[in-house]
Amino acid sequence: MKHKAITYWLKAVTIAIGLLGLTFFGSATVYGFFFRPDYNDPIPDYLRRNIVFIWITAILCFAILFFFWKIVCEIAKDNSFSMENAKSFKCMGICGVLIIIEYLARILIWFIKGEIYLVPISYTLLKIFVFIIFVILCYAMSKLVQNAYEIKQENELTI
Repeated sequence: MKHKAITYWLKAVTIAIGLLGLTFFGSATVYGFFFRPDYNDPIPDYLRRNIVFIWITAILCFAILFFFWKIVCEIAKDNSFSMENAKSFKCMGICGVLIIIEYLARILIWFIKGEIYLVPISYTLLKIFVFIIFVILCYAMSKLVQNAYEIKQENELTI
């Protein structure tokens, strides 16, 4: 019964993060295109020039939340160590790799365009570093859950 309480909290946190993401990405889009008619202001200009990258990141982040939701649902069924969870962690890692590739492409495009500014490049490199750690953790968790599942299967066969 304890795992049910944990899953309620995890689902609530997942929904909250999803709503925060919608608020963040939606408000960035609205701010960049609607509320700031002064097209010389640097923040809306940055948002307008990078809106495709921003929404690619958003979609991949929501995909990560979707796979996390699937993991939480398996935990709710008292099935934490399952191949479904191992696959979901692996899919989360793949989404993280795609985000890293997107950020590297963004930096490359900035260099090609000659838009080399310290703050956006530093911030993007920091995000790449964070997602490298995320990907490593996802693949480690995937392998850990898969090994636990295999041990669980062996134990069920011996009973």
